[in-house]
Amino acid sequence: MIPLGKLGPTGAPAPAAGFQDVLAADALADGAQHVVQIGFRRVLLCRIGEQIHAVADVCPHALQPMAGGEIADGAIRCAKHGARFDLCSGRSLNGVTKTPLPVYRVRVREGRIEVAVTG
Repeated sequence: MIPLGKLGPTGAPAPAAGFQDVLAADALADGAQHVVQIGFRRVLLCRIGEQIHAVADVCPHALQPMAGGEIADGAIRCAKHGARFDLCSGRSLNGVTKTPLPVYRVRVREGRIEVAVTG
């Protein structure tokens, strides 16, 4: 039996420490993007095949949204100024900025996408 207060928003057991349940995995199609709010952070989920990435939805170059940016070759490009970032590491891939894009740990558990924004 699961103690009260240990259930997640879907009625399933609460995620492990640090991970937040954010979206049903089947709600994010291949090639799609989806913004979720975790505390005070806007997090952009991007799916490429079976791989789901979670990055900050704010470009570190000019503080513009990353959502809607073109995804190609495992990278996302900020639509505003063209800064490109590796979706796995957050590393800047061109000279627009040297500041990396924050990336977050992500996993799929029981058909739900979970993201850890700390640790």
